Amino acid sequence: MERLEIRIELAADRTGVFRHDGAPGHQAWRQLQQSVRETTPNAYISRDTIRLPWPAALSIVRSYGTQAQQQLLGFRFVPTDSARESLTQFLRQLKTVQEARGQLLAQLTPEEASRQLEEVGFTRRKLTSFQLRDLTHLAAMPNGANFSVPGAGKTSVTLALHLLATKPGQRMLVIGPKSAFPAWREVVGECMEPGHPRAEQFQVVTGGPEAMLAAFRSSSNRFVTNYEQLLSSSAEIEAFLASNPVHLVLDESHRMKAGYASLRGAALLNMATLPVRRDILSGTPMPQAPSDLQSQLEFLWPGAGLGQQIERGDAPRTVIGNLYARTTKRELGLPPVNRTFHQISMAPGQMALYGILRDEALRQLSALRIDERTILAARRSVIRLLQLSSNPVLAVQSMIEDAETIDSGIVDEILRAGYSPKMRAAESIARELASVGQKCVIWTIFTETLRSMERLLADLNPVTLYGQVPSGSPEDPETREGKILRFHADPSTSVMIANPAAAGEGISLHRVCHTAIYIDRSYVSTHYLQSIDRIHRLGLAPGTETNVRILQSTAPLGLGSIDHSVSRRLAIKLRSLQQLLDDPDLHEVALDEEQSSNLIDLSVDQQDLFDLIEELEGKIDFDVHDGA
Repeated sequence: MERLEIRIELAADRTGVFRHDGAPGHQAWRQLQQSVRETTPNAYISRDTIRLPWPAALSIVRSYGTQAQQQLLGFRFVPTDSARESLTQFLRQLKTVQEARGQLLAQLTPEEASRQLEEVGFTRRKLTSFQLRDLTHLAAMPNGANFSVPGAGKTSVTLALHLLATKPGQRMLVIGPKSAFPAWREVVGECMEPGHPRAEQFQVVTGGPEAMLAAFRSSSNRFVTNYEQLLSSSAEIEAFLASNPVHLVLDESHRMKAGYASLRGAALLNMATLPVRRDILSGTPMPQAPSDLQSQLEFLWPGAGLGQQIERGDAPRTVIGNLYARTTKRELGLPPVNRTFHQISMAPGQMALYGILRDEALRQLSALRIDERTILAARRSVIRLLQLSSNPVLAVQSMIEDAETIDSGIVDEILRAGYSPKMRAAESIARELASVGQKCVIWTIFTETLRSMERLLADLNPVTLYGQVPSGSPEDPETREGKILRFHADPSTSVMIANPAAAGEGISLHRVCHTAIYIDRSYVSTHYLQSIDRIHRLGLAPGTETNVRILQSTAPLGLGSIDHSVSRRLAIKLRSLQQLLDDPDLHEVALDEEQSSNLIDLSVDQQDLFDLIEELEGKIDFDVHDGA
């Protein structure tokens, strides 16, 4: 029987098309249709045509493309001219992935890499031994993942990689958070010889599609933009990648972890096959669960099936193999962080309202059905408990705004008490440090708590960083950069009060500040880990101690503390990340994360809620020495 020919086309809109002219009920065609239905819900499927995103088409080719598979099903793939080059490149990279997961052989020695960098003007900064190791590892692959800790020089290594792994004239686009802009603006001047032909600075591009289009049409070759600009200008970026040889870099790549479930992830996955090279950078590539890694691997190696292996439950460490580079804090020579947990009793009115909300939350959580409405309601209960644990006045204000009924006597008691015991404890630590000339940073996930602490510590001339603080010139005292400069330079400024979503990335405080105080933490990971890295990073003076003080509200036996549930869940997520990255230093810190508005709504998963139920029901004895 003659084999069915299935043509593979790459359409002008970058979608993949499978077509055939044979019998509509052929076994191979039915199987392809079924596979596409299961993996690509938005695909178009008819009796003789399947149309789907090109990365998804590559995944089908990988699954059915072997000679044995095609013979078994009685068909063969026939690539058209439009698809042939892209398929050839895909198969070559697929072979690289399979080989590199085991033993990857570097194509350059560190000495050769250093010499080649000098030849292209990379002379002002000498890369360290671990940076050269990461560089040669990444240069041996057509695409790469750098999961080094903050402060290890991922920006410098990535610039060096661009110089070694791409040809002159190829362009570079970095997409990252706004907080990363200063590092990319400064890296060329810090690393390269002024006036060298390849020492072009990065152009920061914001302002919407027209600004993006104007930048791409200019003579510039290096650009950095943010994830918000990606969403507003995805068509312009995709066209730029399709018509130019571009090295695409995702900084803080865990921000695309939702994959096709988010506009950001979908845009990046759909354009994944266009750049000549892709690199992802993140110190916390798996902040919540193994599924966080899935979309990043699909972006890096579209069609290779690595994300599908994560989805079916394969261990992330087994899936990723040697397809990444990482420098640990131990390799940087940093001493461990000193972490102290402070157990703080609630005030009487705070405790009374906490007991009421605890019972209400427990009813909601215990009756939890897995649908969007009930999950949102449960997360709302989590917000209330976290607010009440740290700042009961804020919790009362939020409840009044939502027209919730509260006992007036409890409200009067909470308002009379004012600042919570936790906030007073943070104040006491900050004042003690200021009295001996030491600065500190106070972290809270709630903006109103931040503003309250600013009033409480007004005489210490604090600076505040949260989502509404704009970026700008360091000369402007109201900008993010101006506030950071004041914290460094003004001896009368003893305290920074910050939201980890706004200040957990892109700033260095380690030269003037060695203590972090956490009034509260949420259930996720990235910004907690990264907020610690603001004061614990390469460049610490020898003998410097880094202190992390974590404030936790206690509750009577059987009532349960949400702070203890948070700590326990963070420890579990930390261990998962440690197993992925084979990094013993991750035992030393706990994790937290993300998004300034709706921070907690976006950061509580189902297992977090189940853990909280057991905590509130009094089923867990919490040992503070084992917490995160």
